[in-house]
Amino acid sequence: MNLTEYQAKARATAIYLTTENSKIIYPAMGLVGECGEVAEKVKKLIRDSNNVMTDKRAAAITKELGDCCWYLANICCDTKLDLEMIYDMRGSSTQQRVRQLDYYQLVLYMNRHAISIATALERLYYDAKGDLAFISEYTEIPQHMSHVITCIEEFARRLDTTLEDVYTANLDNLAGRKERGTLHGEGDDR
Repeated sequence: MNLTEYQAKARATAIYLTTENSKIIYPAMGLVGECGEVAEKVKKLIRDSNNVMTDKRAAAITKELGDCCWYLANICCDTKLDLEMIYDMRGSSTQQRVRQLDYYQLVLYMNRHAISIATALERLYYDAKGDLAFISEYTEIPQHMSHVITCIEEFARRLDTTLEDVYTANLDNLAGRKERGTLHGEGDDR
């Protein structure tokens, strides 16, 4: 499954669309939150495991990375962008840069770009009233999104998986929640 297909399937699970005025701002906050969750999991490498990546922690980080992909996909839908195009924007210099970062630098780099996305989306939502006619004025959004997806892919590589495995597992998780009627709510055990 490519990222364009993932984007469409992720959109099919977007229950926030039933809430008035939620486009753009909901996934902006969600991306920041999920990137923060990745930071929380990585931070615990220091506190709990003496900088050793355990299988359990790797699985938890991978799950959060999938949630980050979901929010990126829905930001793309809300702004009429294509996640595959965002992925293709990754430059070799960015890929080389993130490969040189340790886990802590990588998570901070990813969060910095997530905040930049959210800040630009906030301006689009409030200043331009969410009018996508103005999206061309927000050229930084796709650039920052390409940095975030590069970080997700790099995390996946370090965790011995792939970006495709990350976003496919995310859809599998969402399908299970949908079957159980637990798309609403919070926490991993729903």
